[in-house]
Amino acid sequence: MLELDGQHDPLAFADAGMIVAECLSEMRFPERVSVSAAARRHRVLANPGAYSGPWGEGPHFVDHLDRIMDCLGTDSPHDEVFVMGPSQTGKSEIGNNYQLHSIIYDPADMLFVMPDRTSIDSYVKTQFAKMIELARDDEGRPVLLDRMLPGSSSDTINLKRFRGGDLHFLWPSGPTFRARPIPRGRLDDLDDIPTDIGDQGDAVSLMRGRMSSFSVYGQTMLYVNSTPKLGRHAGIEGMVAAGTDERLWVDCLHCHEPFAFYVDALEFDQTGTKEDAASSAEVKCPSCGSLHGPRDKRALLQTYRWVGKGEKAVSRQAEETGKTGELIANRRASFRLDGLFGFRPWSEIAALGREADIKLEYEQDEGPLKAWNQTIVGRNHVPKTNGESPVTEDELLQRAKAAPWVVGEVPPGVQVLIAAIDQQVNRFEVGIWGFGQNFRAWLVDRFKIDAIEDAGEARTLKPFTRPEDWAAIHRYVMQKSYPISGAPHLRMKLFNTVVDTGGLDNATDNAFAWWFAMVAGDPASGRAPIPATAITLFKGGNNPKGKLLPQPTPDAKRQIKGAPQAELYIPNVNRVKDILDVRLNRRDDGPGHIAFPADLDPRYLAEMRAETKIGDQWTREPHTANETMDTYVMAYTAVLRFGASDASLGWVPEWARPPRGAPAKLQQPVPEPGAATTGQDSANRPPNRPTEPPEQPMTKIVKSVAKRPVQTRPRRKVRSSRG
Repeated sequence: MLELDGQHDPLAFADAGMIVAECLSEMRFPERVSVSAAARRHRVLANPGAYSGPWGEGPHFVDHLDRIMDCLGTDSPHDEVFVMGPSQTGKSEIGNNYQLHSIIYDPADMLFVMPDRTSIDSYVKTQFAKMIELARDDEGRPVLLDRMLPGSSSDTINLKRFRGGDLHFLWPSGPTFRARPIPRGRLDDLDDIPTDIGDQGDAVSLMRGRMSSFSVYGQTMLYVNSTPKLGRHAGIEGMVAAGTDERLWVDCLHCHEPFAFYVDALEFDQTGTKEDAASSAEVKCPSCGSLHGPRDKRALLQTYRWVGKGEKAVSRQAEETGKTGELIANRRASFRLDGLFGFRPWSEIAALGREADIKLEYEQDEGPLKAWNQTIVGRNHVPKTNGESPVTEDELLQRAKAAPWVVGEVPPGVQVLIAAIDQQVNRFEVGIWGFGQNFRAWLVDRFKIDAIEDAGEARTLKPFTRPEDWAAIHRYVMQKSYPISGAPHLRMKLFNTVVDTGGLDNATDNAFAWWFAMVAGDPASGRAPIPATAITLFKGGNNPKGKLLPQPTPDAKRQIKGAPQAELYIPNVNRVKDILDVRLNRRDDGPGHIAFPADLDPRYLAEMRAETKIGDQWTREPHTANETMDTYVMAYTAVLRFGASDASLGWVPEWARPPRGAPAKLQQPVPEPGAATTGQDSANRPPNRPTEPPEQPMTKIVKSVAKRPVQTRPRRKVRSSRG
């Protein structure tokens, strides 16, 4: 007979008192605990490579976050909390601690929305999962795990179910806020969330709408945080300004006078290297001028107080609280965090700031400075050019007239020539740009190829629909060389040709087909294969937040077996145009300055000013020509492709540089109109026409509208003009 262990032991019964006690404990009202106290009691951090342990016991001072967290609590007089600040200052941790408190001490449903699905999924799998796993009660038990409801449906990426409340994790879309009543909400990175979601409105308004049925009972709470990106009167900063708008103040450790603890008080070397800036970072008291080093950061923060509307910071020697007045009542508590009192060292803030300044000074790229202001400091970026009048068309015209060189010449300073081809429905717009050290630029040539003749009959060029029309680019652009101004017997070759692949009909297919034909060569005509590095396939990127020039995109769809890999370069066009705008507005000669030949058609100068920036996007009026501006964007993309941020242009090969003997400076002024110029071959081309390469058995540029005699053997001819 089968016997089981313990079957002969006397029967044992559970303790009825314990069972009743546990049941009654579930019916007991939760203990009233503030959000900040709950975080210190239960929150455990795990950050490999950094601090791991109980909240509030690490090397970083976090006591100043208590007021913000406690505004989210049950007894708070506010029903909204808005926080503006950079990364690494505790914005998200405030929200995490609020969720922990809600689960343990004040259960209710909550909706958490982040800018996109990838972000929210990553948050749930990492930060929230880690918080659930590590949170402990006073006896070391997993306090959040014990409150999670059983069953797989209670623990998904987008839904976590706990006793007394469900937490929803979603991203902004129409269904997110539809038919979903909730008493509590959290919005992360507000300025990255679309301002109109599914044609229903902004995220804050939609979240409030979901809380309407609960607001009558005074049980709603909304927590919103973001890095500022939309301007001083919009997005998170506009919301913060409309609330209590509280700022952090500290006391000078020397004179004990209070001052606002923000990055404006940070001093560092702004003339040397980023290492010099890092080693010199100190905070200066505006009252006595005393300097506080990084080791004083905690001591300064220990004197903190938040000062909002209706309050005034004073010395603690005069008032124990360090402020006077009374905070103006407002349903919205709002706070401004700053990188100066965040988790990032002052030395790093200073180094990144100096690096951004250097980038702007030598590359005219304001992107790093914008990122520094927004994500490191925590304030909206104000462009350096704000308040300065942009350069006008008339100023550009005067700049050009003062140039000692003309169209078709390479002026001193040019180290490399880049051709840019902007394809249109009925023409190719061509710009030849020269670049020098520190990204100075010169427009060397500008013309268009807009018509061809077949057997003596003229017809309009059609790059979008006729792939054979693309042959004109190689012969009449890529084979060109340009005379050196002041030394016309010396000539300079093109280093790279950038070709626009965008357009209607078969424009993109034709561009790629032409590229493959170029790199394959043409045995019939004797044309050798062209290196893939001689051509840059270009497409303008439409993401204003993207990288300046991401890695090229291989085109698997059009790839030909056995041929080199066709790669498409998609720069952040808006950011490149930001750089162009800074450079164009530079009136004195120096890094990034853009110069034009003396006899350039004024219409091409107007095209450089054809666009204006609205928000993050550069736009132009319909039917306004901007091709010259576009050719600069394309040419600079090639510079970025080969040299990235190398302002010395050390990557340019010797064969593409100016020949030896080229003058370093032009002494003679530009001749009066009608006089012979060194930049034009007067014997075989009219003014402002490109020099024709030697005759070959293919297309030929047509220099005038008049028809030529029909050849015995039909030939195809191409016409070019400069407007």
